[in-house]
Amino acid sequence: MTRHQESTQEQVATRAPRGRTRWWVVASILGAPALAVVGFVALLATWVLFGDG
Repeated sequence: MTRHQESTQEQVATRAPRGRTRWWVVASILGAPALAVVGFVALLATWVLFGDG
């Protein structure tokens, strides 16, 4: 097998099948900002409820 054929086979093995969605990418794009917002709201609620005042 030539070097080009080996690299092509490696690329095919690492790619998702055609038409398939990589759900971990979708989850990280949607989940990371959602976690940041939830964390910020929780921090804000804690500060308002239990802060010095």
